[in-house]
Amino acid sequence: MFAVWVLIALLAQGAALQNVPPQEAPSNQAPLNAPSNEAPSNGALRQLLERMIATMHRGDGEDALEARTEHWMERARPGAAGDGEPVLDRVYRVYPTGTGTLKLLVEERGVRVSQEKYREELRELEQTLVWALDPDEPEQHARVEKFQKRSAERRRAVEAFRDSYTLSWQGREVLAGRPPRRVEKLLLDPKPESGGGSVATELLAASRLTLWVDPESGGVVQLDAELVRDLLFGGGLLGKINKGGRVHIEQTEVAPGIWLPRLTRYEAEGRKLFTHERIYRTIEAGEFRRVGPPAELLTLVRRELGNAQLQAGAP
Repeated sequence: MFAVWVLIALLAQGAALQNVPPQEAPSNQAPLNAPSNEAPSNGALRQLLERMIATMHRGDGEDALEARTEHWMERARPGAAGDGEPVLDRVYRVYPTGTGTLKLLVEERGVRVSQEKYREELRELEQTLVWALDPDEPEQHARVEKFQKRSAERRRAVEAFRDSYTLSWQGREVLAGRPPRRVEKLLLDPKPESGGGSVATELLAASRLTLWVDPESGGVVQLDAELVRDLLFGGGLLGKINKGGRVHIEQTEVAPGIWLPRLTRYEAEGRKLFTHERIYRTIEAGEFRRVGPPAELLTLVRRELGNAQLQAGAP
């Protein structure tokens, strides 16, 4: 059930859930250019929102072609290392498969996996890509159908940004980085009448978002989401996620106009059936590499499988 609430993170990032054609923002949407002490007009804010939505869709399409490394850390309580050993500490190399992603374990609790183990994982990736390219593979039809359903839901959720929130400008800030980046800070408060139709739109209706947006590209540089009411499943019989759950996302521009998450942190508590659950997880992403669709990635994987000096984390 907690994995469901993490979908709120997907409202600001691609998660290899879909591969949509790039969409360009309308040509009349110029960057905001108001002085630093002057709020932009309502029209300029709506233009920025449209740029942001177009950039999200563009990032989704590119994310379905990108490999990356992810470091997953999970603790029993929020906070720093003083809280004891993490219950999860793994590094994965994540590859797009055409209908989602496949995570290959590279390292666990600081220990690199063996060459033999990683070769087995690469063979699994190879087989998954072969299935993706085989129109007669029976289970692939089910994978594609499920993928298309998730893709459509995500697309509806991103489009719902237009009508599900009351948008307000919170000021201009400069976020540290290389180089430092001037951003527009936006607050999106859920409208009381929003929600319904899907899990993702229900999340929109239950979450308040603060976004730091690059005015030139429309990329979400940073996002903070907070659950402002309990989120019920099956009327509360199947479970719920408690009010107060939080997600923090920081993104990086991997190519001009393409923003992908480099840090995702979420904290949530609730109930799954009759069991109380809590999760405090951080995912750090990096080493992005464009590997292309399944046919192109399959060539890379087979080349690496033939490498006698195979190292975990390649290709």
